[in-house]
Amino acid sequence: MPLTLAALVVNAVLVAKVPLVVRTYDAVGLSSREFDRARASAGDTLAAAGIAPIWRPCHAALCVPPPKPHEIDVRIVNATALTPPGVLGSAAVDVDQHEGTLATVYADRVAALAALSGTDEGELLGRAVAHEIGHLVLGTADHARHGVMRATWTSAEVRRCLPLDCWRFSAAQGEEMRLRLLAQDTDN
Repeated sequence: MPLTLAALVVNAVLVAKVPLVVRTYDAVGLSSREFDRARASAGDTLAAAGIAPIWRPCHAALCVPPPKPHEIDVRIVNATALTPPGVLGSAAVDVDQHEGTLATVYADRVAALAALSGTDEGELLGRAVAHEIGHLVLGTADHARHGVMRATWTSAEVRRCLPLDCWRFSAAQGEEMRLRLLAQDTDN
């Protein structure tokens, strides 16, 4: 009987979507259409990994307290002169503790790559947001060879959806993300 119960628990974890509050800060003034498209794109990618994002738009006065468990902050800004070339975003991850709560996505860099590759800017912004959320939830700065967690995004790769990855998290990444979020419940 314990084996059956364990199988049911594992199945429930695989089927149920683990909630994650994503507090978003738009410092560039994205259009509502573009921001909606980005949230939908990131949401689809996260949902495929078993995570249910809950989007909370924030302004400086509304989201002052630090993020709680199951909450992260994603800010959308433009790159500065100090931002390394080709970088679409970054995530502040404590690699020793394997955790992080703040990601940054550079809207101007995403727009330039979208124009170069002939892809939808909101769709690509969502992929970049999902990528940075992946770093935060996985608690690592590591990258993969394929999927949304690849390190470098060329215009040719952005245009295509290969069967190997199609801009998704791998099954192992999805499982790790869900388990890390579920572990936050037991830590508190």
